[in-house]
Amino acid sequence: MKMLFFAFSELLRFPVIRLCSVDQDSLFESVEGEPVTCSEKVPRQARAGSKFRGPVEDSLFPEVLGARVPEGHLVREIARMLSEMDLDFLTRMYSHRGGVPYQPHNLLGVVLYGMTRGHRTGRELEQECIFDDRYRFLMGGQTPDDRTFDRFIERIEPYLEKLLQKILSAARGRGMAKGNEVAIDGCKVPGSSSWWKHRADSQEKPSDPDARLMNSHGRRMVGYNALAAVDTADGLIVGAELVNDQNDFHAAPVAVKAVGSQLGELPAVAIADSGFESPAGIAAVEDMGVDTVFACRDNLPECLVQNEDGHVVCPVGRVLVKRPTTKTQSDGRVYDVYRPEKGCRGCPLTKTCPFKGKSVEVPVGDDPAARFRNRERVFSQAYDGSMTRRRGAETPFAFLRRHDRFERFRGRCLKMARAEYFLWVASYNLRKILRRALEGFGHIFGAVLAAEWAKTRRWPAYKMQMPSVALKLAHPASL
Repeated sequence: MKMLFFAFSELLRFPVIRLCSVDQDSLFESVEGEPVTCSEKVPRQARAGSKFRGPVEDSLFPEVLGARVPEGHLVREIARMLSEMDLDFLTRMYSHRGGVPYQPHNLLGVVLYGMTRGHRTGRELEQECIFDDRYRFLMGGQTPDDRTFDRFIERIEPYLEKLLQKILSAARGRGMAKGNEVAIDGCKVPGSSSWWKHRADSQEKPSDPDARLMNSHGRRMVGYNALAAVDTADGLIVGAELVNDQNDFHAAPVAVKAVGSQLGELPAVAIADSGFESPAGIAAVEDMGVDTVFACRDNLPECLVQNEDGHVVCPVGRVLVKRPTTKTQSDGRVYDVYRPEKGCRGCPLTKTCPFKGKSVEVPVGDDPAARFRNRERVFSQAYDGSMTRRRGAETPFAFLRRHDRFERFRGRCLKMARAEYFLWVASYNLRKILRRALEGFGHIFGAVLAAEWAKTRRWPAYKMQMPSVALKLAHPASL
């Protein structure tokens, strides 16, 4: 009797099942609470209640590392290119004592890929190596902590220029980075300390002793000036340097020297905007054997030219000579004053000469004819279109700020900020090399398709069997 009572009580716990005879197809419905009328139809595929997917159980055969990373992905290409390069200096950084270190090639791959995603701190890279399959693939499934990445960047800092040399050497093996003509530009990047913090620390020990107060398009900041010399043919950065001087007047020789150090040879032509046009900078670059094509400023008289002897002459042909007195500007800088020899008295063009009573002021010790030589090259037929090609130097800095979210340096002091900038340059050049390879493959594949179409007026069957690498041509920004 007790068993029957228990069975009856258990049946009461289940919902009431009602049979609704609507048509030949009998429909069973689960009713809880409000009864369901026979006129309501429930689709066959509908469930009686809400149901959610449960957690994935551990598989007998674990998933292969990198199985979720598709073929042709940027992560795989970075790992492949680093494995092909001769980077023995990375292993020589470590001694045979102490604990077993991580593979430096893996750490470098993680840091370079992190630069493309805006992850530059050790803590961010640590978290990505734990949760992101792309970073786990580069790291071989290992998860270093944040201090490991920070110490690795400090350790690799003296060898970063050699790393850039290896990458440019690999680019030359692919027909890139010829370095015949480079475009120079600079970008002001804030440091780790703010402007208000810099002012508060001015009387005491500053948090970033190497950062300087700079003005970028009307915005005041405390940071550094990132210089880049870009090959106008393929957009690679063939020379990079970081300085703490906001003035670009003396930055052109620094950028050209960086090209010679990292590329292995000096360019034939250096193009830049008017911010780099100074007599000292032009003369220094010319002394290296490089022609300068810098945009001219408006304060250079158009009526003055350079004669065959290399002297600046006025419209009537008189040579400009230095006056015995100097002129001091309001900012404290001292300038030499150059006027036509014997003055303007007795000149036949006195009434119509646009240079009458005027002079040319040049910083003390600089060559007054340097800017005129540069202007002659700017308007010559040999360098036609150079002012348009110099805009290519602005593309890397657009990637720096917009795409890679490089808003400010994380390291403090010039050495760590320079290491951070050089690592970003390495990641940018790797992406440029890979993108050029994809474009070359796309051009070849397109030529094959066009030839097949010209013959048969039909697309070949293998048109839809393109490799996954070529599919990224539709979205080249993914690299």
